[in-house]
Amino acid sequence: MSVAPGRAPLLSAVLITRDEGRFLGGCLESLSGIADEVVVVDTGSVDDTPDIARRFGARLVHHPWREDFAEARNVSLERATGRWILYVDADERLVDADRSGLEDLLGDAEEVAFRVLLRPRVGATPYREFRLWRSDPRIRFEGVIHEKVVPAIQRVADEDGRPIGVADLMLQHLGYEGDQTRKHLRNLPLLRRQLAVEPENLFAWNHLGRVLEALGETEEAEAAFARAVETARATPAGQPIDRLACLSYGDLVRLRASRGGDVSDLLAEALAAFPDNCLLLLMHAQQLMERRAYEAALAPLEQIVQFDWARADDPPAYDAPIVGELPWSAKALCLFRLGAYADAAEAYAQASLHAPEDPSYRVKADLARARARRASSGAPPSSG
Repeated sequence: MSVAPGRAPLLSAVLITRDEGRFLGGCLESLSGIADEVVVVDTGSVDDTPDIARRFGARLVHHPWREDFAEARNVSLERATGRWILYVDADERLVDADRSGLEDLLGDAEEVAFRVLLRPRVGATPYREFRLWRSDPRIRFEGVIHEKVVPAIQRVADEDGRPIGVADLMLQHLGYEGDQTRKHLRNLPLLRRQLAVEPENLFAWNHLGRVLEALGETEEAEAAFARAVETARATPAGQPIDRLACLSYGDLVRLRASRGGDVSDLLAEALAAFPDNCLLLLMHAQQLMERRAYEAALAPLEQIVQFDWARADDPPAYDAPIVGELPWSAKALCLFRLGAYADAAEAYAQASLHAPEDPSYRVKADLARARARRASSGAPPSSG
């Protein structure tokens, strides 16, 4: 990117790496033509990560890993020369970005920062994260893991009287596919350190629970999820529960249910706090279906399939089947059991649209249509 003489470049993309050779090239390619510079802080790679960074023309900084993500992130901020910072990870991709649109967004912006769209997993719905902000020495990360920059951004916004905006830049995260054992073992002591300092960090408790569960420590995982829920319950009267608590509510319900526990009261409590959460609604519907309460199950399922993303207040990310295939499939089964065969056929067709690789939905839709025709002709339904 050409920059006017004497003027700082518009955008610096910053990231930290360690043995990210299989991801880094794709990340840097997605930034090409968008960022004026890319700062890569490498914390001790022994693979070809540094060579890839050099090949793409990134500014490569070697910095020793000191078990502190915020420290490494802040080194990248200190080396950046752009007027704006785009914070990315090596296993993320900037999707369908447009440089001219970015210039229009940032050129005369009043905002101190923008929240962009992030798909945290392949096939997930996006949510918004703080990833784009003004280069400002007051804006720095804190925390050894799940390092936070939002408090600093909000302080600067308050001090300078600048708003925080939203932008339709999209990042796709790829790094959760495959064996995560190495990352889990790396993160486990860091999460314990962070929680010793910050025992009310709901996201860290949830991450700890998921790491422990993935490593086979199920009882400890349940205790971590329960600790997050207890922390949420301690929210002072009149204050809203931190929306991150919905993660641990969902995981605690799932884990206890898988072990045969009665989760009715816990699920009801979770839905009272988060009545629009699609995962909790799906769990509620499945619980009702297990009791053969098909009519009652239709209400939460309909709430999911009619979810208005455009009007939703900052919804979380969901795995795509939770808001597509699964509620439509469950709705179809409920309608079929209730004898509403034509409606069941349509619901199975919708499930098939969301999961075209599964032929069973087309077969079930055909069966429901056949039942509907027999019902309309007055013939008794065939067995099957």
